[in-house]
Amino acid sequence: MTELAESLHENAPSTSEKLTGNLGTWQIALLVIAAAAPLGAVLTAAPIGFQLGNGPGLAGTFLVAGILMVCFSMGYGELIRAIPGAGAFYKYLSVVFGPRVGVGAAWVALASYLAITIALAIVSGYYTHLTLKTFGVDLGWTTWTVVFMALTSYLGRANIDCAAKILVPLVLAEFFMLFLLGISIFMDKGLSAFPVEAVSMQAVTAPGMGVGLMVALAAFLGVESAALYAMEARRPEKSIPGATRLAVALVAVAYFVIIWLIVGGIGAGAIKGEAATAQGELIINLFSTRLGATTATLVSIMLCTSNFACLLSLHNAATRYVHVLAKDQHLPKVLSNIHPRRNSPANASLLVTVLVAACIAIPTLLGYDAFVFLFPVTLALATLGLIGLQAFISLAVVAHFNKVGDRRYLKVLISPLVALLGLGCAVYLIYENYGLLTGSESGWVNGTPLFLVVLFFYGVMKGSSRNA
Repeated sequence: MTELAESLHENAPSTSEKLTGNLGTWQIALLVIAAAAPLGAVLTAAPIGFQLGNGPGLAGTFLVAGILMVCFSMGYGELIRAIPGAGAFYKYLSVVFGPRVGVGAAWVALASYLAITIALAIVSGYYTHLTLKTFGVDLGWTTWTVVFMALTSYLGRANIDCAAKILVPLVLAEFFMLFLLGISIFMDKGLSAFPVEAVSMQAVTAPGMGVGLMVALAAFLGVESAALYAMEARRPEKSIPGATRLAVALVAVAYFVIIWLIVGGIGAGAIKGEAATAQGELIINLFSTRLGATTATLVSIMLCTSNFACLLSLHNAATRYVHVLAKDQHLPKVLSNIHPRRNSPANASLLVTVLVAACIAIPTLLGYDAFVFLFPVTLALATLGLIGLQAFISLAVVAHFNKVGDRRYLKVLISPLVALLGLGCAVYLIYENYGLLTGSESGWVNGTPLFLVVLFFYGVMKGSSRNA
């Protein structure tokens, strides 16, 4: 910790009090989409939904999830316009429900983003190891995790414009590969590539709907993070709400269409069985069948870059929560210092790197398999925490605009209420199926949601109105 403190103080001489950047609406939207990892979600999460969820009804479930997130983004975008400034969940809940509630929510958000950053660091190393091992490169997952963590640390301490230059092309490449797969299925099947039964009420509500909804909503994690880049945007009052809605719309449409096409390409009646047989190879096999083995190999490699893009985006989100909390003196003030040359929250980024590295290194050194022991629980915890906060924000939208007498019922009442109801049900389903997500029967592991509750009330008790 002494070395960490010394490293933090090396960055202290900055005289700037605000982050600056040159991010536009499209850049912010693609930074947000990187956190959703479109290629990673389709290749790794969708097979789980097909197998353990409602099978072909997963397509309709993604439509439901997309509608919920569009409703969420409509109200959230209006809240962003009404309450300017950085901080996302922390800022808005502080204004609507008071600073103590805001600080409690900020601790939950920070813990959730740290948890999902840990999960992505682990999965990035594991999938890269498995992918490159087929080419004779066998360095072990820990080596690749260290490499990704080092790259993330460097880019996380750089100016956000630098990260955008890395993430934007990667995200566009992900969309392009999914587009190629969709086109190939449609050219072969025609309109039958969109089977009506996959979006029917019967298919959506089939056994496993709860798992399908969890998978679908988890694919949208991070879409609210645009507000964290408010200080680094060119015109935050327009670009932040615009980027949020754009990101949600693009991800919702892309997910729904490609999942529907995948169901059509494999067959509505066969997809559940195929998923059980092929498991994580389901979509890669489809790429191979439709576009050839070379394309499938390229997609496997791109899955590694997709995971890295997601890791970097989530690291940046966690970093900005640390920065804002430190700026408002809820964390040591040194963590709010801005790098004098890079104009970035370098100290906050370094702390996030150290925390993530320590959480992975300690169980690994104790002989535990981090992928088996740590990855499922951190992903489950983050999913529960972030979806819970999205539901809380939906409530905040209704409360704030009711207080100010706003009568735009669709945007600030109906849409957020729909999101609140849907996301609230999702929180219940995630909690009820938490053991399925973690893959554990341990009471300690499946009791980790209590950690978020403890953090929230810690923030409520310790939060102050200063700088809120």
